[in-house]
Amino acid sequence: MEKAGDFLGRVVRRLDRPEAALAWLVGAWPAVAGKAIADHTTPLRCEQGRLELAADGKAWQQQLEPMQREIRDRINRAWGSTLVREVKFVPPNAAQGTSQFPPPATPHLAHAADNTHTPFIRRRRS
Repeated sequence: MEKAGDFLGRVVRRLDRPEAALAWLVGAWPAVAGKAIADHTTPLRCEQGRLELAADGKAWQQQLEPMQREIRDRINRAWGSTLVREVKFVPPNAAQGTSQFPPPATPHLAHAADNTHTPFIRRRRS
């Protein structure tokens, strides 16, 4: 029996659309890149053989830049053909504006309900 991910990967490859390739890559990212790398990077764009990745910070980016070829090879091996020819790291704030949805609104808490200003929580006396 065939894994659903393998089947869907073949279907996505036939679509030959950048957003389909990115959707596949985002879903397969932990398996392709490995958990440690996937926890600190996010694929943002994959168009015309160029993959743009955002790292959590400059330290992660500097540590992963020498691994660009290995990351590219892992992706292409998982894809089954050449999807990525170049891996480029972009600043983490480049991820802003790529989403189709607005950022979630942060709920406003009344000052009385927000305990961040209180150095301790008082216990009720019984």
